[in-house]
Amino acid sequence: MPILSVKNLAVSFEKNQVVKGVSFDLFPKKITALVGQSGSGKSVTALAITRLLPKAKISGAIIFDEKNLLEIDEKKLCKIRGKEIGLVFQDPNTSLNPLHKIGDQIAEAVTIHNPKISKKNLQNRVLELLKMVELENFSSRLNSYPHQLSGGQKQRVMIAIALANNPKILIADEPTTALDVVIQNEILALILRLKNELGLSVLFISHNFRAVSKIADEIIEMEDGKIIKNRQAQVHELSSRKENKVFGGEILNVKNLSVIHQLQKSFFKKENFYANKNLNFSLQQGQNLGIIGESGSGKSTTALALTNLISFAGEINFFGEKNWLKNNKELRRDIQIIFQDPFSSLDPRMLVKDIIEEGLLINGLKNQTHEVDVVMKKLQLNLNLKNHYPHQLSGGQRQRVAIARALILNPKILVLDEPTSALDLKTQNEILKLLAEIQEVQKISYILISHDLDVVAQIADQIVVLKSGQIVESGEKSQIIRSQKSLTLKL
Repeated sequence: MPILSVKNLAVSFEKNQVVKGVSFDLFPKKITALVGQSGSGKSVTALAITRLLPKAKISGAIIFDEKNLLEIDEKKLCKIRGKEIGLVFQDPNTSLNPLHKIGDQIAEAVTIHNPKISKKNLQNRVLELLKMVELENFSSRLNSYPHQLSGGQKQRVMIAIALANNPKILIADEPTTALDVVIQNEILALILRLKNELGLSVLFISHNFRAVSKIADEIIEMEDGKIIKNRQAQVHELSSRKENKVFGGEILNVKNLSVIHQLQKSFFKKENFYANKNLNFSLQQGQNLGIIGESGSGKSTTALALTNLISFAGEINFFGEKNWLKNNKELRRDIQIIFQDPFSSLDPRMLVKDIIEEGLLINGLKNQTHEVDVVMKKLQLNLNLKNHYPHQLSGGQRQRVAIARALILNPKILVLDEPTSALDLKTQNEILKLLAEIQEVQKISYILISHDLDVVAQIADQIVVLKSGQIVESGEKSQIIRSQKSLTLKL
């Protein structure tokens, strides 16, 4: 018998209907995954269950404990929300109060529904919750603020808050999206363990089919506000790339690359911290190099060093010339970089056409503005978007604009720093497929930086694995995949 039933749910904002006749059940001790690309309506569906959409028009029925949650008053709903139904929101950086200590925020979640709890019992409950989410060694850090925690630690605190009052249902909205693959697996394993130990019913919202398939008992796919059945295999399809490619001569050789930051240990003493230490690798023309590692491994630092955006020691030799970018600024356009977050790397005050054209103007190519149309068509961007601002675009469109800005200069090497991490799985695959097609035509080489081995495996020929700023493994794609998969947490 279901613990909660969603029946013919519809959600509209003004005249825009974003959820259209959605129906499904949640069962005790089961994980139900709601999967779909950005804008599919999955998060809106989750928020509608607890009526956290004050400006929306909601119809249908959400039956919990023989009551329709859409019909009860706010006072009764508040006794259910946070107590019977716990919620873990997508981004702990915005969900946790930056002005309050972690211990106080967990305690507050308990006292809201148990105002008469004694100080001693409250303290014990906070410690019990920390142990529950595998932060038992965290008792000495209850006075820490959210910014002093890692991404994985913040997400565990969010889960502890959601579990504070022993809920029957846990709704987790994209709880692993902003985390590297190692921490993702740890959070997935934690949710699976908690489901088994506490008998929870879990509604897991995600755009990542690969992630939810590890733990879900049932997967429900959404598209354009509707439930799509029997579409699982199509969500993560990607056309296979050609193997046994023939490469040209060496175009990049990195020797003993180190990036050193000085840390102030005390007033009189400084200490060197190696973000990268003695990295050695090379790249041939037409070849793709993948650089993978967990958060803090030095991946993005490597990208910044390769493009001479930070100081480094050692040698970075492009096209047979030592420290090429430092000594030949006029040839900088031959190597371009695409940053992780297009929303922050695109100037919000510039139109799309001006963003893409900017590189041409900087390099004195003023009479080639028609190239903007050419590169937009190549990246399957509607020309009507030329007069739009970045905030008016979807995540996938913004990333295509960022790629267009780099490709318009016809570079020989393109450095992609986590180019798909902020995108849903379907859009990820579209971008990777597009990059493969562009390479067929332009014979460009990619350096793809990611925490996700599955993403890197789609496009890389050689892979370098970083940990704590050093290379711990490198070799051909197939060799690294076998090695890394054997280390991946089994759920």
